[in-house]
Amino acid sequence: MRRKKMWALSLAMVLLLTLLGACSSGGNNAVSTSSSNTGTEGSNGEAAKPVTLRFSWWGGEDRHAATLEAIEAYKKIAPNVTIEAEYQGFDGYEQKIKTQLSSGTSADIMQLDLPWLQELVAKGDFFLDLIAQEGFDASGFDPDFLSNFGLYDGKLMAVPTGVNAYCLIINKTLADQLGIPTDIQWDWDTLYEQGKKLHEADSAKYLLLADQAALSQDFRTMLKQRTGEQWIKEDYTVGFAKEDAAAVFGWLQKAMEAGVYQPLGEADLFFGKLDQNPKWINQQMLMTTSMSSTLPTLKTVLPEGTEIITALPAIAKDAKNSGVVVRPSQLFAISNNSEHQEEAVKFLDWFMNDPEAAVILGGVRSIPPVKSSQQAAVNAGKIDAAITNAVDLGLEHAGIVDNSISTNSEVAKILDDVVQKVSYSKSTPEQAADELIASLTSKLAEIKDRTQ
Repeated sequence: MRRKKMWALSLAMVLLLTLLGACSSGGNNAVSTSSSNTGTEGSNGEAAKPVTLRFSWWGGEDRHAATLEAIEAYKKIAPNVTIEAEYQGFDGYEQKIKTQLSSGTSADIMQLDLPWLQELVAKGDFFLDLIAQEGFDASGFDPDFLSNFGLYDGKLMAVPTGVNAYCLIINKTLADQLGIPTDIQWDWDTLYEQGKKLHEADSAKYLLLADQAALSQDFRTMLKQRTGEQWIKEDYTVGFAKEDAAAVFGWLQKAMEAGVYQPLGEADLFFGKLDQNPKWINQQMLMTTSMSSTLPTLKTVLPEGTEIITALPAIAKDAKNSGVVVRPSQLFAISNNSEHQEEAVKFLDWFMNDPEAAVILGGVRSIPPVKSSQQAAVNAGKIDAAITNAVDLGLEHAGIVDNSISTNSEVAKILDDVVQKVSYSKSTPEQAADELIASLTSKLAEIKDRTQ
């Protein structure tokens, strides 16, 4: 189901009416923490009944710790509510969420990735419409951001956890030691030249930290820069020619062979948890192309005092589009099957809008999407200036917004498989381009038949 930009105006009107109405009315982990809501008494003055909510998310240690601290703080507001925290790393989380949703066993509140939401709303009525909930205040969100990334058929199925930008995250302390410049606009040629030079000087060092997902994102970025178009069109056809894909695969293979990237067989031991890669921890890798929300976790594992900066990702000198992605860090949704929807809505409203929550959470999900929460976190010194810089640069140089089909998980799996073959030199760039186009064409026709 496609995102509906036309709903931005209607969403703004709904938010305005909501405000006017308010004025007139005057590994896997599980942790349980009791907490409570504004108004913990029933209408007859009796104490509210105990409620248990499940809250599921993925992330690194910084995100886990901050989220657990926020849950703990919430119990001062709602002592009748117990929040069971279900958290883990990224690997395996998507399949778990989709399995739970299909079986009706999902958490009350869950963190989702954007491509999953786009697929799930087309498959079933899994999520609560947050616009229709009196207990949720969406007025602090940018209406266009909500419309582009959370609104489907006029229903607000999810809200962004933060504003996230695709960027270079650079260990400047290490770069200075190695004499590698950081005050430049990186392009793909510069990445290759600097990476090859670094690895030739010290075979234990690599310029770029990347797992399978990062390599596939680099492919999509380079492709959009070459064509200036969506890599998958709205009509379910590929948006590039063979020569475009072959050129990008050629660069990736050349860079892998030159030691610009760590060999994929080593890097993917830490898939979805790049901060745990010993090469990064031991400062044998200089930078990574990632989303700004990953910066706190990547920085925490380095020695105290290490300076981490951000920059725009590599942009080809002749780019037709920047390819810079600006999107929600993740999304929060509430299950339609929740037995305690009202309490879940109140908790999510507090989590997104309350200044105390914002100060606790800081930048663990990048820049807060609610202006007042963002300001509270900045005033408290809880947002790393490097994250703010990444988001500011991303917003200034944002590329085309990915359409829904471009981020489909079945489509992504095809790309991942072909990129892997190229990375292991099991396929030439030309063979890979042919395979990618043929596999995508077949899969896209299948998806089109299912959805239209």
